[in-house]
Amino acid sequence: MNRDKVIAVLGGDLRQAAVADRLRAAGLTPRIYGLPPDAVPPDIRYFEDWRAAVTDASTVVLPLPAAHDGTRVATPLMQELPPLLLKTLFAALPEGTLLAAGKLDEVARAEAERSGLQVFDYFESEALQQKNALPTAEGAVMILMQELPLTVAGLPVAVTGFGRVAKALVMLLCAMGARVTVAARKSAALDAARRLGCGTVSLCEPQALRRLAQGYAAVFNTVPSRLFDAEVLGWFDRETLLIDLASAPGGIDAGAAAKYGIRSIFALSLPGKYAPRSAGVIIADTVLEKMREEGVI
Repeated sequence: MNRDKVIAVLGGDLRQAAVADRLRAAGLTPRIYGLPPDAVPPDIRYFEDWRAAVTDASTVVLPLPAAHDGTRVATPLMQELPPLLLKTLFAALPEGTLLAAGKLDEVARAEAERSGLQVFDYFESEALQQKNALPTAEGAVMILMQELPLTVAGLPVAVTGFGRVAKALVMLLCAMGARVTVAARKSAALDAARRLGCGTVSLCEPQALRRLAQGYAAVFNTVPSRLFDAEVLGWFDRETLLIDLASAPGGIDAGAAAKYGIRSIFALSLPGKYAPRSAGVIIADTVLEKMREEGVI
């Protein structure tokens, strides 16, 4: 068997099924462990034993995130499986194996490198981050549509931050006819938002967040720092929907929001929840590019 073509895809959610299917389409031989058998795409071999799945594999693809607790491979769709400890997996893999994982923490990464593995955190790829922005934005708008009994067209909404996800979200909301206000720190970001037809608020202003507290049906936060603490939330209209898209621990104090009776939704991993096939293809293409760069294939 050509080891270079054998790829073990372990754990995760439906994104991993799409990863495996994309790898198969690229001429590789993916093996799956840690997903429900009925989620496995046709012509891809399913394994009940992870050790058998990784045997002769040149590359092992872990999910995004690789481990929810930092120690065990995430298998959210197969929680009945015995825990697969990262350190046990690393020790079982031959030196030089390419380990592709999403959001692998520093401790686990160091352990993998000590085991002689070639570690690639695909979530750190700029190309993946750019491509992931759109399904994240689409998932955020879907939440908005599910939670509010109103059309997006004409809806007053605010977005804090103007990074990759915020830009994709703003463009989507504008295309749907929402009345969008962008709150950001950099003047270049505010200028870009105005060119899209958005209202703007400078987060450098002392009362900036107070300006977002009234008159908006929803506020999307993409800033990974605690902007919306108890004091700020005390100013908010109780009917405002808060959707936090920032990485954990997020930018909204959910406990304070609940105390004030304000709905807040901490919306993580939206591509995996709302567009798992598209998100899986993005991951697979990123891994394939790395395999080509490293001469694995």
